[in-house]
Amino acid sequence: MINFFKKNIFLVIIFVFFSIIFIFSRFTYNVTNSLTKGIYFKKFFPEYKKNNLVLFELDKKYLKYLENFPNKNKLKKIYLIKRIVGVCGDKIENRNGGIFINGEKKGEIFKIKGLNENKNIKKEESYVLRKDEFFVMGDTPTSFDSRYFGVLKKKDFKFEMKLLIDEKTLEKIIKYF
Repeated sequence: MINFFKKNIFLVIIFVFFSIIFIFSRFTYNVTNSLTKGIYFKKFFPEYKKNNLVLFELDKKYLKYLENFPNKNKLKKIYLIKRIVGVCGDKIENRNGGIFINGEKKGEIFKIKGLNENKNIKKEESYVLRKDEFFVMGDTPTSFDSRYFGVLKKKDFKFEMKLLIDEKTLEKIIKYF
């Protein structure tokens, strides 16, 4: 066995290198307040269904509306993690400035300067999601999500995400060492 490693050391090093790259590329750290801060894992076999978390690239035209996003002007691409709250067949309604999904209130729509300040957000509108369309939201009331950039399509999703370690637990682990 040792002779095999000696003869093929270059192949072993390449294999280990790419294995490490593959493993670490499956993790990301959420820096925003819209979901729990922590380390998230990119799932291998995604299931895009209600309540699952997804990672997607935010269209650059919305970059200026993100508040408190670290280094946003230095990044070429901005990825966000949000929760799927609406799927095919769900009725999305804007009633009196609130978002309702199948009649259940999910949150408010706030006026954002330059985005919707001149729109009548109290105007009633409704939309039924079609196949491969999703409505995503963060867990906090002020999250920048589908209330502002609209419906996402399945092709927009990069990965389904799973929270592995939240920020508080991670801090305890670091303090332990």
